[in-house]
Amino acid sequence: MARQARLFSPGHAHLVQLQAVAGMQPLAAARQRDRFLLWMREGLDNTALRLSAYAVLPQAVWLLLTAEVAAELSTFVQGLARRTSRAQERAGPDGVAAPSAGRVPVWAGRFRSAVIQPGAWELTAMVWIDRATEESQGNVGPVWPWSSRAAHCGETIAGLPSPALSLPSAYWELGNTPFEREAAYRQCVHQGLSTASLHALENGLRSGSAVGDAAFLRQLEADSGRRVLPARRGRPRMKVA
Repeated sequence: MARQARLFSPGHAHLVQLQAVAGMQPLAAARQRDRFLLWMREGLDNTALRLSAYAVLPQAVWLLLTAEVAAELSTFVQGLARRTSRAQERAGPDGVAAPSAGRVPVWAGRFRSAVIQPGAWELTAMVWIDRATEESQGNVGPVWPWSSRAAHCGETIAGLPSPALSLPSAYWELGNTPFEREAAYRQCVHQGLSTASLHALENGLRSGSAVGDAAFLRQLEADSGRRVLPARRGRPRMKVA
């Protein structure tokens, strides 16, 4: 059976996740993450994609991307995955040069994605991504250099220049000055997300669907011709003549 096409909505942000095969950490070394950021910058320079948030972890990559064409989004993310896989093949699973290492599975299937409703949900997705190192790595020390958190919070860190970011209107509405916006966003990151918000984002990614309120999901269903709203539980109601 042919695989269903990925749900895509032009002009809307898409939450994207690349997850490594269990036990694999293709981006474990700092130099590997530095190189991945370089690939991201190169890819963004050659497309009309807009990047709002990112987190490059040893075992996963999180992105919030907006595109007008589905193929551009897929080509960008798949290109990053392929380059990482090729680099892993050349070096071997432990990162040591080993030309005979052969093909080693790196990523757990194709990348996941979910359409994100403009506004508050975009900000929620950004916070989730910027907290990814705390949630998955237990990193509560210095800001993780391979994420957008420092740029969003107005913090300066050493390392490679970060990819150019295009911030949604929800971020700009946090304050009238950069200092106000950065302070408000830091507070959002510090507070974290509610259980309901986490479940909504996780379910959206797991199902390859969308995250937003009922009105947004109904409109997305109408535009895409795809089921987006969750199906009613239980058996369908019988129609009585």
